[in-house]
This record gives sequence, C-alpha cells and structure tokens, in this order.
Amino acid sequence: MHLFLHQAWGGPTKNQYAVVIPPDSPNGFGGTAANDWVITDGLDASRSNTVGRGQGFTINNSLSKFSFYTSFNLVFENGRFNGSTLQITGVLPQSANGEWSITGGTGELALARGIAKFKAVQMSSLSNVYELTLHAYYSPMDSCGQYDFNGKSQNYMSVRRNRKFNTLSNNRGSTGIPIEQPQFDKYMSNCVSSTG
Repeated sequence: MHLFLHQAWGGPTKNQYAVVIPPDSPNGFGGTAANDWVITDGLDASRSNTVGRGQGFTINNSLSKFSFYTSFNLVFENGRFNGSTLQITGVLPQSANGEWSITGGTGELALARGIAKFKAVQMSSLSNVYELTLHAYYSPMDSCGQYDFNGKSQNYMSVRRNRKFNTLSNNRGSTGIPIEQPQFDKYMSNCVSSTG
C-alpha cells in the first residue's frame, strides 16, 4: 500500500500541536506533540483523496540529536478499509527516512504485523510530507466471544485466512510465500482459532 503522510506543525493546515514544552531540557528533550496527520493517496493533498488520519503523538527522545519516538493509529476513513486501523510505532530520525513497525490492527486489518517504510519527499519550515510504503500481513476476525461446551464457558476466535498488502520480495524477486494461519490456542489458554 502506497500513501502520503502530511505533517504540519504550522500554517493553515496545522495538524500537530505541542502539548509539552520542557523549559530547560537539552535539545528539547521530552517535548511532546499530539498529531492528527492527513493521510492521502497522492503527494499533493489538495488534489488527492484523503485515505485516513494518523492520530497519535511524538516525543523528543534524544538528549543530543533530532530523534522523535512516534506512535499513531492510521485510521482509515475511506475505501476498502474504511473504519479499520493500523497501529504504527517507531522513531522519526533526523534523516526523515526509515521504517516504523506495524504492531497491530483492527477491523478488516485485525492482527496486522509488518513495517511502514517512510521517506521525506517534501520538507519546509512549517510542514513535511512523507511517502509511506506499507507491508503487512493481517487476519480479519469473523467473530469473537464465548460458547458453552459441556457446561464450561470457552473463549473463541474465528479467523479468516491471512491476507497481505504486498507480496514480500527479496533480491531474486517476489517470494510469494504465504504466511501460516495463526494458531492462537498454542499461545493463549482457552482460545481456539479456526479458519473460515
């Protein structure tokens, strides 16, 4: 999945606000901002479709260099994944290029795991635009709850087959290797995973 994240800490489209400004810490260490970044399917936000929002926070986590811990939910507002989310976390370094972890998801993107590669494609004194390339596996759940089995209440999850945004690739091209369906009963007591 290929998207663009629009971060603006100033100007008319401001979508990131400082909530903690340490008065005397070196390099602004501990400074915290809340964000509601716009996520689009094109570089120019005014000519692109809004796909969703990046809602979360950033914290200046280095005493000596530009480095921000970033955690946000990519909340999809349109298209196939409308109402679903991805949880994304990692460090935004001074180079403004790198990878974040996709640590979870909800809705159609339940149980997502993967990476979000990012690269700054426009930078100014008031805003940045990052190109995002998402690679993730996810297993949407059909249902979750409890059932009664011979007088005992048991937890269950019904999981559809795994899906992925992109096929993983290596230096020889596409691997096309499917990921094995998770077996939750191996990891969580009283939980049964079934495929639909």
